[in-house]
Amino acid sequence: MGREIKRVLKIVVLFCVLFIVNILVFVVLSRIGYDIQMTELSYLFPPLFSTSFLLVIDKIKRNKNKN
Repeated sequence: MGREIKRVLKIVVLFCVLFIVNILVFVVLSRIGYDIQMTELSYLFPPLFSTSFLLVIDKIKRNKNKN
């Protein structure tokens, strides 16, 4: 049970960090002159996709280690 809570906490922290990095990239790009529209898809989808992709990679690695 403790391992599962730790794993879920890692996933949540990973998503939050990716979300903040994505927002900071948008801020930097807008400061240097790019015209960026911030929609739900533009600031939520990249961290969500990256987190799910990293989870799939982690699951594949865990399955290889068990065999």
